[in-house]
Amino acid sequence: MAGTLNFQWQNEILLKTIYPMRLNKLRDFLVYYKEVDLWAEYKNRDISTLKADVDEYEQGMENARIADFKLYSSLRNYFMLPDVKGYYLKYKPIEEEAMALIQKNHALFVASWPKDIRGERTFILSRIESFKTQLGFLNDRIRFLQRQLEGMLPEHPNRAKVEAEFKLKKESALPMVLEEMEKLRQFEGTYNKLEGPKLEWYKLTKADPNYKTTENEFLVNYDPKVPATVKDIVRLKVEQYTKTLEGKNQYQLLADIRARFEKEPKRFPLWLQYMVVHFSGMRYKSAHGSWADPKDLLIRLRVDEVRKAQAKLSDADVAAKCAEKIAQYEGANPNKPALAKASEKAWKDKIAMHMQGVKANGPKTKRAGLTALVEEETRYEFMSITTDQALAKLEAMKSQLPAWAWKMIVMLTSLRVNHVTDANWETFTPEEDKIRFADMTYYPIFSKWASDNTGNWRPEHGRTHEVIVTRAVCNETAEHAQHIRGHLPPGGLTDNAARYVKLVAEKTPGAYFVRATGAEHYTQGASIFWLRYVNSEPSVWQVPKATQDSNGVGLVPAEFLGNRPKPKGGKNAPPAPVPWEYRGGGMTRTRTTIDAEKKKVTQNQWLRWIHEATVIEVAEITDGTYVYTFETSLPDDFRGTSCLGVFRNTLRWNLSDGDEDNYNRSFVGYAPEGQIPLEHMKVMMDWNKILLK
Repeated sequence: MAGTLNFQWQNEILLKTIYPMRLNKLRDFLVYYKEVDLWAEYKNRDISTLKADVDEYEQGMENARIADFKLYSSLRNYFMLPDVKGYYLKYKPIEEEAMALIQKNHALFVASWPKDIRGERTFILSRIESFKTQLGFLNDRIRFLQRQLEGMLPEHPNRAKVEAEFKLKKESALPMVLEEMEKLRQFEGTYNKLEGPKLEWYKLTKADPNYKTTENEFLVNYDPKVPATVKDIVRLKVEQYTKTLEGKNQYQLLADIRARFEKEPKRFPLWLQYMVVHFSGMRYKSAHGSWADPKDLLIRLRVDEVRKAQAKLSDADVAAKCAEKIAQYEGANPNKPALAKASEKAWKDKIAMHMQGVKANGPKTKRAGLTALVEEETRYEFMSITTDQALAKLEAMKSQLPAWAWKMIVMLTSLRVNHVTDANWETFTPEEDKIRFADMTYYPIFSKWASDNTGNWRPEHGRTHEVIVTRAVCNETAEHAQHIRGHLPPGGLTDNAARYVKLVAEKTPGAYFVRATGAEHYTQGASIFWLRYVNSEPSVWQVPKATQDSNGVGLVPAEFLGNRPKPKGGKNAPPAPVPWEYRGGGMTRTRTTIDAEKKKVTQNQWLRWIHEATVIEVAEITDGTYVYTFETSLPDDFRGTSCLGVFRNTLRWNLSDGDEDNYNRSFVGYAPEGQIPLEHMKVMMDWNKILLK
């Protein structure tokens, strides 16, 4: 096969499209573990013995205050500019609505920046919230235009107009608004650090009318004179370490990660090493439809040729070929097809079934039997080759296939690693759509190939352990990790959770499924499943099966179920909240309230599994005890970026059910490692292939 890249994240275009948060999540892994190690090193030390560290901390904080003030001043001056169009000339063309929004933001800063320091923070947050709202509107418009284009024929008279707006909104308006939003967030970040000193200066000026020091002078020379603590020292060291990673590319970060792995191999088992290297930063979206079996495509293309060839045979030709097949399969003919030598029962049974037709007297039955047998020979031939051999065969066919068909092959197979050279590798242009929809030779074959393989990435990864998907959601991410741990989860949140319940019922050694009550339940490699009530009926793969954990704890607290008296408020107290009414053991709940217009409003909710994560470890850092996991994160930032990687939440949060309205109980399922695919891991974790020279 052509090319020298080994993994899809090594292709610069795929790195940008498939791994939008690659550098962030590789850095997160290193920073999270650096913080654990630093806290372990310092937490029991007496601050009086750390003079050198304290001196370094004080100097570091002074440098940080100066840097923070410079950034704050620079950003404040920027936002006080009434016209910033010159900053956005790099976007060609400028999207005028976005530019107007940005200019309005500056006009508000100029006209409405609070004269009283106590209103500054509220003002900044209001501008951020306003931009978040506008950003949401813009993203909604982009999604609407995209859906419109997907359902619009290439020759539609409005297509060019819609395409132009989509391109302008996505490639100009969105990055312009994001850039302004980033500056607002940076301004908020620096303001948070300077707010305390600013308030001190404000109080001094109010207390003494003769106080002449300006705000800027006070901030530049500010010295809080607060004694450093061990936590302060560790936090600064973490911040300093984080800055050392900022300029590193993914290979430099991976080299640092490799050093960690090799230093503590027991702390970082193979499944975790594999997930960190190959899935960190991958985009969040279902893996379904991102891979199709190349061997299956070869079979379909050859079977199509076989059927056409068989259809041209006369009855006499069919009879002669049937006699030839009987000799090959039952006689001593040395020129036997590969299928005739198959020893597996499944293939032998298929041969026996098709041979009945081959031996039949009727010409139609004979023809059908011969065609089916020849098709089976094709399937056996291609199913017997390796995936790499299949990909090589498809590469060799490139010149014989339409350009759109080759693009689809690259899109859905590992050939993308070395053949993607265009950022639009996974979408078809209107012209390509027009050509492929009209291609009655190849389009039906390729379309069926893609749709029939929608979910086949799961068994394929469970068998080969290669990185074949280009995206994943929470349970799919967890399934990849469990495959490397030697397990084959059935797939989907419902069945993945039920698998642990079944293992416990079968008394599988070491297996458990519990509502966690302490750190001891978060065993490395365990799966965490969260429940939540939602306003729309969930799909079958999200609905929890009624069950109890190993300690008899159910999905919903017993106190939620049964008749619950409606609480009464006091005479002048606000109305008491209306309690939920639970049905089906808590699978659904409902309540009726009176809205502001004194109309009855009924709210119905369904219980569903909402998320799955894989436990890495429970660790102590300066802020307390945290559970480290490998999982997906839904977007919680203004860019709406969601991805796969190492994340962490407090142990307290993990153990909490949340309040009733925001119910968020979780269960932990665990099974000891099965047979780890060591031979496959030698290939996937070969650092000579990972760290390209």
